Amino acid sequence: MKIMHLISGGDVGGAKTHVISLLEELSKGNEVELVCFVDGPFAREALEKGINTRVLKKRSLFHVARNLKKYLKNKQFDILHCHGSKANVVSMLMGKASCPILSTIHSDPRLDYMGRPAANWTIGLLNRIALRIRDGWVAVSDAMKERMEGRGYDGGRMHTIYNGIGFPKKLPHLPRQEYLSGLGLDWDEGCVVFGIAARIDPVKDMTTLVKAFAKTVADCPNARLLIAGIGDQEEEIRALAAELCPAGTVHFAGWVSDMNSFYHALDVNLLTSISETFPYAITEGARMRCCTISTAVGGVPKVVIDGETGYLITPGDVDTLAQRMTAVARDAKLRAMLGGAIYEKVKTEFSVEAMGVRQEEIYRSVLHRRDREAKGRYGAVVC
Repeated sequence: MKIMHLISGGDVGGAKTHVISLLEELSKGNEVELVCFVDGPFAREALEKGINTRVLKKRSLFHVARNLKKYLKNKQFDILHCHGSKANVVSMLMGKASCPILSTIHSDPRLDYMGRPAANWTIGLLNRIALRIRDGWVAVSDAMKERMEGRGYDGGRMHTIYNGIGFPKKLPHLPRQEYLSGLGLDWDEGCVVFGIAARIDPVKDMTTLVKAFAKTVADCPNARLLIAGIGDQEEEIRALAAELCPAGTVHFAGWVSDMNSFYHALDVNLLTSISETFPYAITEGARMRCCTISTAVGGVPKVVIDGETGYLITPGDVDTLAQRMTAVARDAKLRAMLGGAIYEKVKTEFSVEAMGVRQEEIYRSVLHRRDREAKGRYGAVVC
């Protein structure tokens, strides 16, 4: 198959990891091209991974849409696969395309611009309109698939694919002491380091996290919290941490690119989101055998089995989160047991190879549906 993946190119976090990992795998047996709107770290990393990458520098979204439509037709792509709001909007502006268009739903489109009303009613609204006119969708969890079907999306064209992650023989990372000291975290060997890697905005609910950590550190003075990420709510969360937590116990690392070293440095991986699909934050932490505590959102319960491979909490439940954090802070054997269990589960069930196979199955299904519908419209050709 000849497949184009379209993404803005400014994406970070899970979407970036998903697209690059998926394209590496798909490129083994298909002709794959990645198209970005900006030349930056995303496009450069894709090139370094050997992915055929093209940058369409935009004058406007209409300009990009016009050029993209011509390019798709001239190069005879079988599938256009979009990721993110800007890619979805550009594909909508093209009008009728020469091939089927799919979109991966990496997060709830109603919550993507939570706390940013202007963006929500401009690019967010256009994205929600664009998503309605796809030939198919890929949800990265069954929970998100069911949510979108509940909003009227055609279940026959809605597919599920869980984010896969690679397990190379060697994962390069810095030693824990060197990494934490380099960040400036106030810690020693007796500390238990909790960490979260996420955008600092309302959907990630770091308010609940900081409140729970304040209770934990009151009982376990050796606890430390490392927050990796940036976002619109950063100033508010910093102020809350300064108000509730002892000085030096919470550290904001800013944007972190070396995720292997980050997760290797943690004792406990945290996720407090009110909405997710299937976050790489969980599987990347699992790959480093991190004990995991997460909200029971999206596809997370597929990996985090409460009491077996980690702990699950209800979004916004400060007291239960604090109880779980305190329990694992006090018990190194419990942390090791949960960390080993989630490592084995992710390695066995959520590989990047399985993700690639599933994606090819989805493409074949979409193309078969298109051919079947075309025959139904035009009838059999009689010679």
